[in-house]
Amino acid sequence: MVLRMESMRYLPPMEMNGQRQMALDEALLRGFDKGISPPTLRFFQFSPSCITMGYAQNTDEVIHTDICDELGIPYIRRITGGGTVYHDLEGEITYSIVGPKREETVEDSFYRLLKPMIETLRKFDLDAVFKPYNDILVNKRKISGSAQRRGKKGMLQHGTLMYATDLETLSKILVLDEDKLRARGAKSFMDLVTTIEDELGWTPKPEDLIEDLKASYEEHMGIEIEDGKLTKDEIKLVDKFEDRYRSESWTYNRKWEG
Repeated sequence: MVLRMESMRYLPPMEMNGQRQMALDEALLRGFDKGISPPTLRFFQFSPSCITMGYAQNTDEVIHTDICDELGIPYIRRITGGGTVYHDLEGEITYSIVGPKREETVEDSFYRLLKPMIETLRKFDLDAVFKPYNDILVNKRKISGSAQRRGKKGMLQHGTLMYATDLETLSKILVLDEDKLRARGAKSFMDLVTTIEDELGWTPKPEDLIEDLKASYEEHMGIEIEDGKLTKDEIKLVDKFEDRYRSESWTYNRKWEG
């Protein structure tokens, strides 16, 4: 049976630290499973800038923690899969959507929830295309990546849109495999990624991008997206899960007692 939504809650953009942002995403998924949270869409930014790693990644194998510490950039582990992300406060927007699971392939679910972003980018005359399973490319370079986590009833998908991300800083932080870069036909990491700013030669305002994205999601999903706010029960869940993302045992070993 396919569960369909008639409406979705929209949470206004929030600037918060990475631990709080990821705790909120987890709270929305767990809350949906418990029946206390409705389907929810939100866009947000990390303050301060932050690195998030995929659930299965080995911290020391994917980022230079010493460089992160030197630059004052915190790093945390997500509950979703996927790779390492640099959430640049001055150049990246993160989207998050929680709703019912559907009977569809993983690839189809990513595409369904990324299509509104693809259409938004195309309105800027950017030739945005979906690259399975979870990326959006412009001129064959990555401009967005996403990740998922499935619960008992619901599914969380969240991901990035790099509109002016500092890619030089990202390249310094990542542990890069030169052999893999060459195998992909790239001379450097910079050949594989791009931003809206790099493609257009000018920088769109994040608040304008968010409004465009919101309208696109409402149009493509065929539902009404209504402004809302967190409940007291949801905030309690956020407070609980935030302890997970502040824990070094979670960041390094995926272990947390809570």
